[in-house]
Amino acid sequence: MQFFTHIAFFAAAQGGFLSLVLFLIRRGNREANLFLGVFVLIYSLWLAEFAAYFTSYLFAVPHLLFVTVGLPLLFGPLLYFYAQTLEGQRPWRKPANSLHFLPFILHTLYYIPFFIQTAAVKAADLEALRNTIAPPDFSMGFYINESLKFLQLILYLGWVTRQYSPWGRQERKRLPAMYNKWLQQLLLGLVFFAFFDLSHLLSLSLFEYDYLFTIAKGVLLSGAFIIYYIGYSTLRQPEIIAGDLAMPRPKNRYEKSSLTQQQADEHLGLLLAKMEEEKYYLNEDLKLKNLSDALGLSTHHLSQLLNEHLGRNFADFVNAYRVKAAQNMLSDASYHQFTILSIAFEAGFKNKASFNAAFKKHSGQTPSQYKKQYMAPKG
Repeated sequence: MQFFTHIAFFAAAQGGFLSLVLFLIRRGNREANLFLGVFVLIYSLWLAEFAAYFTSYLFAVPHLLFVTVGLPLLFGPLLYFYAQTLEGQRPWRKPANSLHFLPFILHTLYYIPFFIQTAAVKAADLEALRNTIAPPDFSMGFYINESLKFLQLILYLGWVTRQYSPWGRQERKRLPAMYNKWLQQLLLGLVFFAFFDLSHLLSLSLFEYDYLFTIAKGVLLSGAFIIYYIGYSTLRQPEIIAGDLAMPRPKNRYEKSSLTQQQADEHLGLLLAKMEEEKYYLNEDLKLKNLSDALGLSTHHLSQLLNEHLGRNFADFVNAYRVKAAQNMLSDASYHQFTILSIAFEAGFKNKASFNAAFKKHSGQTPSQYKKQYMAPKG
């Protein structure tokens, strides 16, 4: 085991240095770097303690025994928060997100009776575990805790994969391709770690003690691999930590507009009143310029009113009025002798295709379906 423990110790030391770099770097997405740094740090601490268990180092400081046993319960939440910050979210602003740390807190509380024991008792427990030939006789509570730890990590890996990776069924691909690939590879590395962690747990209860050490070597190597991979990736692609990983936010096209909120409210009221009274929408050749001139506004300010205050573009805004006018005529018995096309023209549409598309969009029905419900039954 000595060769494997040395690899793990070196990896843990380099992980500590990498986490320090992530904490101190001031470029790029600092929030994402902080979450990644915390993840690397606690992962390194856990790996170092796990490696120390197979050496004589813990006898010198027995209070370190199992002190990191609950840290894997933080892997999943930190990975999830890291993915969120890559997307530009701020997970710490939601108080409900603190519940993600509840399993870690409960797990720590479970181990408090062991933590408060004296160094001599802990050293004796460690000596008993080291000298036994049979598999260690752990309590049922230990196996329940360790099983829940494994299941929690798998659930978070699946959650992050579904939400943020192209592997997910939703295929949202909300991150740039380069960072999708980086996240995929990090997830894959943690899947291998989870596999060895589960194998290690099973070996404690099902397999021979010699086999336990074989799997422990796999845990050490997979743990070291993840730290080295993160370090290698950040060297090969420094944009991962030095670049802005968050999705670019759409620029506000009206950011420099001179239109104040008070002016916007006044012009919006005037716009709606004129559309109702003057019925500009009945003009099939109505353009944005025509309407802005009638209101004494620039076309830019009119577009701003429609987009920011009504959530519509010019065509949708005008067509909503035209569809409403067509609905009034289609439901009016005095218009039943008119064809649907003639009503479309009367409402301000220039052709049948645009009328049908707009009518279906704004009413959820075709013009024929809408008219049919107002026709008197024959006979």
